[in-house]
Amino acid sequence: MKTSILEEVKTTAVTEPLRVLIVEHSRLDVELILAQLKGIGTRFDATLVEDQQQFVRALRENDFGIILSDYRLPNWTGLDALRELRACGKDTPFVVITGTLGEEAAVECIKQGVSDFVLKDNLPRLPSVIKRTLNEKALRDENNRAHEALRISETRNRELVDHAVYGIFHAAADGTFLDANPALLSILGCSQLEDLHALNLVRDVYRFPEQFLQHVADCRSRGLVHGAEAEWRRRDGGIITVRLHFRHLSDPGEADTMEFITEDVTELRAMERQLRQAQKFEAIGQLAGGVAHDFNNVIGAILGWAELGLDENQGRTKASERFARIKEQAERAAALTRELLAFSRRQVLQRQAIDLNTVTSGLISFLDKVISKNIELKVLTAPLEVVKADPTQIEQVLMNLCLNARDAMPNGGRMVVETEMVELDEAYARFYPGVATGRHAVLSVSDTGMGMDAETRERIFEPFFTTKEKGKGTGMGLATVYGIVKQHGGFIHVYSEPGQGSLFRVYLPVLEGGVAEGSPAKVPAASVAELRGTETILIAEDHESIREMARQTLMSLGYRVLSAADGEEALRLCAEDTPAIAILDVVMPKLGGVATAQKLTANFRGLPVIFTSGYSQDSENVGAAATNTHYLQKPYSPMALGRQVREILDQIKGPAASK
Repeated sequence: MKTSILEEVKTTAVTEPLRVLIVEHSRLDVELILAQLKGIGTRFDATLVEDQQQFVRALRENDFGIILSDYRLPNWTGLDALRELRACGKDTPFVVITGTLGEEAAVECIKQGVSDFVLKDNLPRLPSVIKRTLNEKALRDENNRAHEALRISETRNRELVDHAVYGIFHAAADGTFLDANPALLSILGCSQLEDLHALNLVRDVYRFPEQFLQHVADCRSRGLVHGAEAEWRRRDGGIITVRLHFRHLSDPGEADTMEFITEDVTELRAMERQLRQAQKFEAIGQLAGGVAHDFNNVIGAILGWAELGLDENQGRTKASERFARIKEQAERAAALTRELLAFSRRQVLQRQAIDLNTVTSGLISFLDKVISKNIELKVLTAPLEVVKADPTQIEQVLMNLCLNARDAMPNGGRMVVETEMVELDEAYARFYPGVATGRHAVLSVSDTGMGMDAETRERIFEPFFTTKEKGKGTGMGLATVYGIVKQHGGFIHVYSEPGQGSLFRVYLPVLEGGVAEGSPAKVPAASVAELRGTETILIAEDHESIREMARQTLMSLGYRVLSAADGEEALRLCAEDTPAIAILDVVMPKLGGVATAQKLTANFRGLPVIFTSGYSQDSENVGAAATNTHYLQKPYSPMALGRQVREILDQIKGPAASK
């Protein structure tokens, strides 16, 4: 009969059946249980075991939806079967079926984890017990899955907060820290959470406590605030700038609580300030360079005519004196244009390998003469690698910085000039845009003077900005320093506080493998008689006054001059004459100096060319125009023009005479 019932049950199992494990040694009881199982309303697949060995093997080979076990079995019990089940790590529902079960045994079954028990004389109750037990198991499994999903979600959220680069924390309205992630500890310089709990947002963190009060008010009124900025004080006393996003979390009846997300933007804001400063100086530099370029032509004409007038009126005291005054003022104006060109990085540099210590030692004696006796001057030098720079310009940098330090100490003080070597890494360069990495020679000038506030520091390198009394400064000293240093590929940092003095540090990149060159020997100035000649000279200059001044200068020295207002006219003049040298303005209408030089040298091989301009970059771009090119910076004097023309012509004649 047992076999027929089991076969009937198995043949009806078309879909996935409920796998039932029956632990029972009585064949009659098995048949009664199987008969009741038909009332559970679902297909099932029953497996029968009678002893412990069969039970363990069945558990190992299959997974069951429910286990029905007799309480009293030969040589073991239903509770023993339950222990074997739990030892396998399975939580299969376990229902005890027994003839009689005392109260103490029933309590023990429940304690051990038996899902329910059914008396054999009340087997019709079995289907409802199985349904309820399976439902409870399904609910329990669903609850466990939900708890596991919640645990995983909480773990991920915690990891997200713990590994975030932004500081995240909760704080009370009185500024008490409630909790925080590791990023906030790093931002505030705390090594552990206890250090943070010792701080208070209002008292210790916000540099300006009224900002926190305003943030609390905004949070209460708006609920959510994005992008607020504040200055915070780190645990070590350092000041940082933070960007904050915060929201109100409090429920009715609870104390105010706010959630903050914090980003340290100190480095970003510093870079933005430096970029704005660089852009401002670039714009001012372009304006200053343009003004200086046009002004150069005017000053060059005034200076040239004044020098010619001075030469022609040597015997006439009054006229000679007036021309001398005109020349003096023109030279002062020319010096001003040179300072503007220095600031705009458009002056011509004569670079060579130099040792900053040599430049410093060469100026010490002069500094002693211009610095007051109540100022103590101290020079500290360290071994330096050479830099490629114009020594005259570097002298001007040092002189301007020292004079600026002197003026900052009207009542005396201490000035220190120092040199050293530094290595700048990528981290430093990221914080200071435009700074190149590598080894730098540093020239520092510090004073114990009145110092500067932040607003003044922002403007000290602007042309014509000065804090001195009217008539006691042009405002070009530090602007010139800035331009020279930038043109040499270096940079300058300023540290100053009111009443604490100032420190200027000039960084210049070193020349790898360079050896300092000696100072060139000074050549005595040639006399007027030595400048005379009879060669034919071509002048192409679009500024009429400069062109006429140059023409008369060269004609007075005996030269034959071809004068042109542009490149095209210069080529026409040379169609019938062969010049010995060409003097070409770089920028001219119709045809510029470089294009004119290329056409001239194609017709007159080896023709020397002198380019004139007020821009330094013009001198860098004319080298490819011809093989024998030279450069004359505007404004130039008649004597400078005559001297350079004669020197070039003599160089050409020298090799020819030796043949």
